Amino acid sequence: MGINLITFYNSTVTPPDDALIYEKALPGSGMIYGGTVTIKNANTLHVAAGHGALCGRKFTIEETDVPVILTSSGTLNGRLYIHMDLSDAGEPISFQVERASTLTPVVQQSNVNINDGIYEINLATFTVSTSTVSDLVNVAPFIDDEVLETIIAPTELTSTASQNYAVGAHLIYKKQLYRVTSAITAGQTITPGSNVTASNTIQAQIEDINSLKTNQTVIATRQANLTASRAYAIGDQFIYNNTLYKATAAISSGGAITIGGNATAADNITSQISNLAKNVAKNVVGTKVDLANCTSSQTAYTTQSDGYVYLNNQNNANLDQQVLVLDSNGFNFAAVRNYGPATFRASSLFVKKGMKLYRSDGSTAGVAWFYPLES
Repeated sequence: MGINLITFYNSTVTPPDDALIYEKALPGSGMIYGGTVTIKNANTLHVAAGHGALCGRKFTIEETDVPVILTSSGTLNGRLYIHMDLSDAGEPISFQVERASTLTPVVQQSNVNINDGIYEINLATFTVSTSTVSDLVNVAPFIDDEVLETIIAPTELTSTASQNYAVGAHLIYKKQLYRVTSAITAGQTITPGSNVTASNTIQAQIEDINSLKTNQTVIATRQANLTASRAYAIGDQFIYNNTLYKATAAISSGGAITIGGNATAADNITSQISNLAKNVAKNVVGTKVDLANCTSSQTAYTTQSDGYVYLNNQNNANLDQQVLVLDSNGFNFAAVRNYGPATFRASSLFVKKGMKLYRSDGSTAGVAWFYPLES
């Protein structure tokens, strides 16, 4: 017939058929629960009962002990891992122990279910000496956590970097999230306190952001290094090493940023608001545009020149004001926010000609204006 329906009346569904579906449905490979490794005695590891899946192939672990051969002299690194080889009909899955000065990476072949391939995951790493096993660390990936960990940062199983890391990048090592403080190349040693430093958890980082809420928010691209992550027009702003800069010459994506050359330190937000107030007083800007009726992307105001969005809470303490800035294609580009407990607060953001503005806070309190720099 050339085509067969597998899941149908009186059809036979084979393990490979099931595995192909589960491999796509599950967010990764690893433990589902259990499988914790502990040291039972000087040369024996104990593995708790558990369940897991590798490339859609479900497996179970019965509580068991795994012996470790001690060294004849000195110390070695060690790892306990699960080895699945679908070409081995006699023992397709097993525990394996490796001892070496430098541990080898796990084997994770592609299209395992099509090619009867090999797939491995580490359960634990440790140190082996002439008398004992020590420094045990459980490193098994868990399917529930794998998507989150992949998004946050790559996981390094040993102190030898498996890939390149730029300054500011994050990695997970021994279940600790680290931020890279000095560029790391693949094969280089990861040294906490030297080229990486412990980073706050994601929850702590969110709490830090919330604790820093002030009366204004200026949105600018954060540069991890001096290679432009996007193109900057003259006047565009970015953040590098926690300092706000503005482009004094056009910079292409991937181009070199030269502080004092094509970029210079920008005025802080307080100075920008102060300058705006002075310009308004001198009537050097055009007629203001009230954004009160611009409440959605459909009713957004399109700027006819460069200018400033200006928010004022008009003595409404704790009023949370926000104006979204869309680019010419209608995509979110930036935002300016005015929030805080003070009786009077004002905020401002410079925007370019052709941007679309609308008030996204759902409130009519306070004022939200656009001051064009051309009449």
